[in-house]
Amino acid sequence: MAQCEYVGPSERRCPEAAQEGSALCFWHDRHTTKDGEDIKQQLEQKARKRESMEGYELSFARLENAYLMEADFSYANLTRANLASGHLFGINLKGARLFKINFERANLKEAVLDGADLLGANLDNADMERVNWGANRKIRNHREAEDLEAHGDSTGTRAKYLEAEEIYRSLRRSYEAAGTSDLAGEFFYQEMVVKRKQMPLFSFNRFWSKLVDILCAYGEIPYRIIGSSIGYIALNAFIFCLFGIEHKDQIYAFHLNASLLEDLRIFGYALYYSVVTFTTLGYGDFEPVGWSRLFAAVEAFNGAFMIALFILAFIKKMTR
Repeated sequence: MAQCEYVGPSERRCPEAAQEGSALCFWHDRHTTKDGEDIKQQLEQKARKRESMEGYELSFARLENAYLMEADFSYANLTRANLASGHLFGINLKGARLFKINFERANLKEAVLDGADLLGANLDNADMERVNWGANRKIRNHREAEDLEAHGDSTGTRAKYLEAEEIYRSLRRSYEAAGTSDLAGEFFYQEMVVKRKQMPLFSFNRFWSKLVDILCAYGEIPYRIIGSSIGYIALNAFIFCLFGIEHKDQIYAFHLNASLLEDLRIFGYALYYSVVTFTTLGYGDFEPVGWSRLFAAVEAFNGAFMIALFILAFIKKMTR
């Protein structure tokens, strides 16, 4: 009897015998149904023996309460399979197709889900502690969207980003329900990123979304605003040194014939003025002159916005 011709991404050849009239074995043939009651028992037996089940075609398989701890289902097709309440600790689902799979109440601790397609998956009350999501916790659909974008396929790109947004939202809600706020925050950030990338490239909404990302990562890194604020204050201080600020009828600005010490003293005054302008304190001891008035007005507006944004982001992060 001929050997199954399946060779997976790991380049491991399937040891099973091919079915009669087919080049593939029972497990790798997508045309054979796997919804029988004995399927779960056979898979559990293979899991206990540490047999690889890479690339198995298990669509619609009924695997409720299955004991498949640390089983290798990498690149398997588990579309619409039912693994509710499954004991799946450490299961390897790398690159697996998990479209509309039922993971309700399943134990997925330390599972490998790097590159898995989770579109439509039911993750209600699933335990996903210490799951391996791959680099930067970027899901498969997100990576596919970036690849399509690099090749200029705008229609496919939007479709994949939309899928990624749905999956990220589902993961965020699952982690929020489990009280795992840090991971929920990371998936919220990815959700907002893919949502932004669906917007028109030069639209105001996309620009605004990118700005909020840069300033505080959509509220997930509030302390980033502090660094941005310090840089912005220093930049405006340098601008005030160029255009000048006035104190008691004397204008302070950089001059070519001034010494380094004098320039540093002027920059100190400008930095002080920039801080009180940014925080909208406005003591009135220094005043802008010429073009400095425009930059002072803009800084005061942006300062009020950035302070408010920091407070909102900090409260959001702490209350979660």
